[in-house]
Amino acid sequence: MSIIRRIVFFLLQFVIVTVLITGLCAGVTLHTFGWQYHLTAEFAEKLHTYFKFGLAVAVLYCLVLLCYRLTRKSLEEPDDTPWINPDNI
Repeated sequence: MSIIRRIVFFLLQFVIVTVLITGLCAGVTLHTFGWQYHLTAEFAEKLHTYFKFGLAVAVLYCLVLLCYRLTRKSLEEPDDTPWINPDNI
């Protein structure tokens, strides 16, 4: 897989997680307070907070995903020597 394709896929996952978390939080808030609540200034402030929360969750998710991929790649190297080499003891 080319590096450009991986970066685009990574950014797409970041955007999807951010939108999903923000939309989920906004949906629960609108379900709780009613549809007319979206016209208030309080909802705009909450939506801004939900967006920040969505970004934080997306950053953590992508960090875990990146660490997993790097670890998997390092373990699948063909020239990988074991960490504990009996010849060096």
